[in-house]
Amino acid sequence: MTSNHKKAIRIGKRLSEAAGYLDLGMPQHALRCIENLGDLGPFTVPAEMIRAAAAQMENRFDDAAHSFEMIARFLPSPQNKPAWLAVSDYYRQAGKNDLAIDTLACARGAAPPAIPPAS
Repeated sequence: MTSNHKKAIRIGKRLSEAAGYLDLGMPQHALRCIENLGDLGPFTVPAEMIRAAAAQMENRFDDAAHSFEMIARFLPSPQNKPAWLAVSDYYRQAGKNDLAIDTLACARGAAPPAIPPAS
């Protein structure tokens, strides 16, 4: 088995473990599971989904928006529209209505993302 296969298996196991912690309502444990995994490659979207879910559980809506923005930028259009919709909703919940409106336009396909890429 190559090192890439071993890394993929390790990342998959950690994501599964993190999802289990989310099911138990333990978001900080879930986040610790996916720390320091390095380049996630094809596992980027599932890892960001876990980060977003953990942030939502803790009412950290800016962090949830950031994770979904990374997902939206990772996915091609039109598959990224639901992620842009989630970004808009989390910005709305965070009280950032201007950003919510801008990202809602992305979700509807009316405009490309006008906000700078997440860092």
